Amino acid sequence: MMPAVRQLQRSLLVVSFFVCPLIFFTDLTRNPYITQICLLNIALLLAGAALLWRASVLGPSELPQTPLNLPLAAWIVACALSWCVAYVFHRAFFRPAIAAQGALAFLFLGANALLPFLLGACFSREAGEDEVSLAAWAVFVLGWGMLWLAFPQLRAPSAPAADLWGHVWDGYGVVVWACGLAAALWLCRRGRWIDLEHLALATGFLASAYAVLQYFNIDPIWPHVLNPYGGRSVSTFGNPNFLSSFNVLLLPMAAVFFSRSRGGRRWTYGILFLTLEAALLCSLTRSSWAGALAALAVLAFWPGVRRFVMEEPRPHGLLAGLGVAMALLWPSSLIASGYAPSVIGRLKEVIVAVHTHSRYSSFYQRVLIWTCGWQMGAENPLTGKGFGLFELFYPFYQGHLLFALDLFRHLRTHANNAHNEIVEVWSQTGLVGLGIFAWLWATFFFMARRRFACAARQAEQWAACVAGVAGMLVDNMLNVSLHFAVPALLFWWTVGSCAGAGLPQAARRKASGLWRWGLRAAAAALAVLTWFWVCVWFREAHYFAGFKLLREKRPQAAIEELERSRAWGPREVNALYELGNAYAQSGRYQDALTAYRQALRANAGYDEIYFNIGTIESTRLGQPRQALPFYRMAQWINPISPEIYVNLGDVYLSDPVRYRDAGIDLLRQAVRIFPENAVHWSNLGYLCSLAKRYDEAQAAYLRALALDPELKPARVNLETLLRQTGRPHPAQLDAIAGVGELEGRILRHDYSPATLALAQRLDRRFPDNPKVRFFLGSLYMARGRPGEAARLLEWVVARQPDQVWARVNLAEAYLALRRPQDAAAQEQAVLRLDPGNAQARKRLAQLSGIVK
Repeated sequence: MMPAVRQLQRSLLVVSFFVCPLIFFTDLTRNPYITQICLLNIALLLAGAALLWRASVLGPSELPQTPLNLPLAAWIVACALSWCVAYVFHRAFFRPAIAAQGALAFLFLGANALLPFLLGACFSREAGEDEVSLAAWAVFVLGWGMLWLAFPQLRAPSAPAADLWGHVWDGYGVVVWACGLAAALWLCRRGRWIDLEHLALATGFLASAYAVLQYFNIDPIWPHVLNPYGGRSVSTFGNPNFLSSFNVLLLPMAAVFFSRSRGGRRWTYGILFLTLEAALLCSLTRSSWAGALAALAVLAFWPGVRRFVMEEPRPHGLLAGLGVAMALLWPSSLIASGYAPSVIGRLKEVIVAVHTHSRYSSFYQRVLIWTCGWQMGAENPLTGKGFGLFELFYPFYQGHLLFALDLFRHLRTHANNAHNEIVEVWSQTGLVGLGIFAWLWATFFFMARRRFACAARQAEQWAACVAGVAGMLVDNMLNVSLHFAVPALLFWWTVGSCAGAGLPQAARRKASGLWRWGLRAAAAALAVLTWFWVCVWFREAHYFAGFKLLREKRPQAAIEELERSRAWGPREVNALYELGNAYAQSGRYQDALTAYRQALRANAGYDEIYFNIGTIESTRLGQPRQALPFYRMAQWINPISPEIYVNLGDVYLSDPVRYRDAGIDLLRQAVRIFPENAVHWSNLGYLCSLAKRYDEAQAAYLRALALDPELKPARVNLETLLRQTGRPHPAQLDAIAGVGELEGRILRHDYSPATLALAQRLDRRFPDNPKVRFFLGSLYMARGRPGEAARLLEWVVARQPDQVWARVNLAEAYLALRRPQDAAAQEQAVLRLDPGNAQARKRLAQLSGIVK
């Protein structure tokens, strides 16, 4: 029986290392790698159940006793403690979401971290001889890869959105996968650690080769090259950051096998190394580049590796030279039509940002995330905000920073993780977790230095594992890949492999009855838990089918799919939110409110959900007072949303006596975020006049009229204020009247010097008025001054991107300045705004010949 259990473990690990990283559906689930996640978790849970069952029969010695067991156990306790503190001390409203998010985090910790760790430690104890049939592996990789070249011709036709199995089943694809899985199982038939490591390398090679083809606009599988990240290859991983981290872990192993091989084997590993590097470059992930350099630097310090290099410097120098040349000469991607930097270009961006002191968004967005993470931990320094709760609470910390600091205002994001492992641990588990985190990795590296810093056989391959772990940790000082399934699998497998390597096989002793039945109960629990991931997969598939139907304006069909998604469960915020939208579009407002509230029980950190509840309560059900707490929560999370200020302001203005002071506070915030919104200024003036704050009211009305001289409520209310308070007529009103005079002259085609002088005076008086600047820019263009016209019209377009005539005139100014590419871009924007504009289409056709 036990050999069969061991073979089951081996088969499940083959599925984990081969199928899960490579299987990829483009139109099945909204999250493209959900199938990978579900299948991987099912395989790992069953492999873990097999491990526990084996231990229940053969004794506890089957579970490896590594130096990392104690710090890992302490880490689990710290995570549980921080989560319990968070659950107890947060308000009852948040507790369902805390439970939901915490459960997902503990599932990930168990299935994607601890189980790969234990399995890696078990298999590395019995690593066996290190020789493999490299020719067989090469034939497998090349042959299976070639089979996919026929997929575009032999694949099944596309299925309708609601045909779930039509998106999954493909006859030719099933045959190819069956052949690949059978070959992988045969190559790993002995179940050795070295075979599984070569399977991971083979998977990395296949994914990397595909990434390189994608980068150069070649996709032999799908009709169109997948390009969700603007020129950065995603391969089969769905995200370039996941592929790059996977390769960071594999590069040191490829380098070690290159060093200790000879002849054709050596150059096979050399090609593997360069292919992994090429995909790493194609990902354009700078944190992974730093991780790869750190991994190779750690590897270079190992005595055995240095000995290999000293014995044969020429092949090592050649490989290093090729690797450096690739990095320096790697071209820009051919996928993207816009922003497509080269490797050097990506590095230059950072250097230029440092020298010019510019606000480099990639860095400052991380600063925003880190600042929120620091504040989470600082709120409860001992145990942090709660394990697994970063995504849930991040939006509540981001909101006030967006409002308070212009620096962050355009960088709003929904962060799943902290993009820095130290901040990640501090924010969620505080000083307790941070101390155990440091203990864990200090133990790991001291163990590795003591155990593998020798010239013993196989020491170099374990050194490669240590280097890969170091590289991944460096990568995740700016990355999040440790918290996603496939990169985490390889990372924790590698950590476990290092911890288990060299451990003596403990003498087997029969397990006691309590131990035996406890392990069997745990094994059964892991097996039952696989059903959770089956439910997740069906939930996501039905959710995406409903999502697509809703975008096709078929709400009834969408509701059917989304209700199926909810029935499968467990609750998930996006699927329930979309169900609420479908109900709302169908007029089923009470059902919509129920779905939205269920979404908040899954994750209470989405301002869109609060906003939609508030909108239904206030505008559909006529209960504005019921809407207030939801609108206020939406504003707290997202204080830069214009819709929130409009809707919440309408509620306050519907009962100005009751909500006068709250409305004034809201509109003061609104004009700070949107200083060019004339309606907000006018409403602020109205509420201030009710509060008898006449100076502030008058200033607000004048500001509104300066922005929009035709805003009648502001003019009428200002005149009423002046009449009732006996205030003198402000000179600004006369200037504002001049805007109407200027518009009348423009409509009469009066482009005389007098009209130009009037426009210049008004521009000096109202430098923030888009209408005045549009008129002045157009006058400059009419009088043959395109340079000045372009400057003003660019200002207008930046603030009013939907202004068609400003873009038309700006295109003419660019053409006069001999900037045909910029002119063509403006004409294209005009056609996007007004597809029926025949003149713009004609001008664009003329410009296309000039640009070419």
